[in-house]
Amino acid sequence: MSGGEPSRQLSDPRELLEGYLDHYRAEVLRLLEGFPDPEVSRVPSGWTPVAMLKHLASMERRWFVWDHAGEPLDDPDDDRDESGALRTGESFAEVKAFYLAQCERSRQLVAAGRLPDRASRIGRFREEEPPTLGWIMFHVLEEYMRHAGHLDIARELAEADQRAAPGAAR
Repeated sequence: MSGGEPSRQLSDPRELLEGYLDHYRAEVLRLLEGFPDPEVSRVPSGWTPVAMLKHLASMERRWFVWDHAGEPLDDPDDDRDESGALRTGESFAEVKAFYLAQCERSRQLVAAGRLPDRASRIGRFREEEPPTLGWIMFHVLEEYMRHAGHLDIARELAEADQRAAPGAAR
């Protein structure tokens, strides 16, 4: 993952989408590296930073593997429990490995496609007109931007809790 923001000189939509997807993929990992207790929730809804990373990996898998490429998945929503809450019982290392593998698989599928290519009718789009690869890439980017903001706030809360803990260096 490159991590840096794409060049300001880019004008090609594909290069911009690919560049910003990689930028936010790396940003999410940057926010999580060194996160105090990534398996502990700091927000009222109860999601943990590790569960958010699992959600992002599953989101990549759903949109690019299942919806776009049409590869069957046993459980396309494996990042949520019966109530719809984000969950995972896995460690940060396990989820990070799954996340990195999903990002790489997404890159491979995107590289093999063109922006106007329509998603398959295997996934969610059996009854309606499937979106284009370009639309899917933009939608996934939007998900990353929103959730990177969530993780940024959760990290700020975790670091504030750490500073406020008895015995913390001031």
